[in-house]
Amino acid sequence: MDGLYINDFHRSNSMAAQREVQRTSLHPYSRQQKLDQIAELHLMATTSKEKSNAERNRKNA
Repeated sequence: MDGLYINDFHRSNSMAAQREVQRTSLHPYSRQQKLDQIAELHLMATTSKEKSNAERNRKNA
């Protein structure tokens, strides 16, 4: 019984890996584009946090 579970586990992981490859091949980005996108998301999150902190400080003042 354990063998069936392990085979099913590996099959589902393999299928997930294949889906990931298909997704990335449909949307090919260069490494630099990915890094730029991550940096932009990080900047947006930081800016949003700073804005909410400033707004909270104004309300508390």
